[in-house]
Amino acid sequence: MSGPPQQAGCVIAGGGPAGMVLGLLLARAGVEVVVLEKHPDFLRDFRGDTVHPSTLTLLDELGLSEQFDQ
Repeated sequence: MSGPPQQAGCVIAGGGPAGMVLGLLLARAGVEVVVLEKHPDFLRDFRGDTVHPSTLTLLDELGLSEQFDQ
């Protein structure tokens, strides 16, 4: 993409876990989504030292568990 889109069906402020999952679900449903994030990368400290079972279940339901495992 050469620049930010001029129109979208939905704009999500914040590329944290909730914003990214919402963006993914809406995009899969056919909604044009733009996620706005102030940080230019995702190289920030992880807030925990474990991934909870409920998070693993969610990743599996979203079809992302194989990528996560890598």
